[in-house]
Amino acid sequence: MLYLEKIKNRIVQFFIDTLLPKDSEIGALNGLRAFAIIFVLLNHYTLALRNKIAFSESLTSIYMNLWSGVDLFFVLSGFLISKGLWEDWQKESKLDFKKFYLKRALRIFPAYYFFLSINYLIGKAMLSFSEKNNLLNEADAIRKTLSNSWGDFIFLGNYFEGLNIHTWSVSSEEQFYLIFPLLSSLVLFKNAFKVRQCILWFLYIIPLLFRFYILFSGDLISKAPYFKEIYHPFHTRFDSLLMGVIVMDLYFNKRALIDTILRKRPYRLTALAFFSACIIFSFLTNQESEFWVFHTLKYNILNIGYAGFLLFAVSDSGSLLSRFLSGRIFTPIARLSYTIYLWHFIFMGVAYKLLNFQNQDGSFLPFHGKFILTLIIVCVLSFPLYAGIELPFQKLRRRFRLNRD
Repeated sequence: MLYLEKIKNRIVQFFIDTLLPKDSEIGALNGLRAFAIIFVLLNHYTLALRNKIAFSESLTSIYMNLWSGVDLFFVLSGFLISKGLWEDWQKESKLDFKKFYLKRALRIFPAYYFFLSINYLIGKAMLSFSEKNNLLNEADAIRKTLSNSWGDFIFLGNYFEGLNIHTWSVSSEEQFYLIFPLLSSLVLFKNAFKVRQCILWFLYIIPLLFRFYILFSGDLISKAPYFKEIYHPFHTRFDSLLMGVIVMDLYFNKRALIDTILRKRPYRLTALAFFSACIIFSFLTNQESEFWVFHTLKYNILNIGYAGFLLFAVSDSGSLLSRFLSGRIFTPIARLSYTIYLWHFIFMGVAYKLLNFQNQDGSFLPFHGKFILTLIIVCVLSFPLYAGIELPFQKLRRRFRLNRD
């Protein structure tokens, strides 16, 4: 009976950890993280059914631009990582690199390497099947991607594309985690706010300059090299991560200014209108257009828009925006977001079979109804992986933090 009671308590605790927000969390961040992963799923769902869609072109354009969920993840990561480092710096006037990198490793590595290992074995099985059935073209393509799989294992997947087309973003974040604490300790946190902001904004424009240079030195738009040269590399995409850092600095060190904007309705509405316009513009543009703005400045317009909503959401917990994003419905999706991101192509493939996507009706209601069902299926399939891999290591992280602090 005692054994059964322990099992029952663990199950209850698992659902509490997964479904309910924690007191230590900024609730609105769960909503933003949930929207980020929903954006990614809806974008890939739309791409899979693009030829069947039979509703508004404007809405389709929005969905085609929801790859930007990755940029929202980047902004959130920049904010959260720099927030933790800044709080440590304020307490100790130094950073504990060992603690930081251990916590990051426990957060990222277990789920990531488990996914890579399973996917690599699946790739080897697919290669064997293709070779046995004389599917030479398929075998060559799989062999090529497998040969580059080492890139993902050492977090260089954004420069060497292997079997997984989406893990480039994990590589970008890990590269940021490697560099940013050193930059913060040696330069950023030792300087006053104005100097720090000048450094951050100088660094922020570097990816934009790279995008301009790459775009105008070759014909890349709408072609495969575009992803290799502009969309995936860290040096062309780290501006979204830095925008999260800029928001953190404003959040902690310019609260009086932020509070003034929030209190005065004309200022608040103007700022919200500006950030909304940034996102709407980005959502309604045609990513396959050859207009240079869409492949250079659009990334900046997007991450500034996302950063604005992040700043508003975390600065005023009583606002309608913050209360909406803090809704409990978003908590489990936010908790599962990393597992969902890693496995979503495989799990969406399962949903594809279960929901008979081959005969999908592309009109509005069936399209969105099946997407909701797809989201549910993906979340349900992610639960065991989260419980078995992520959650135990998260508990280990919490234990480590308590021992250190």
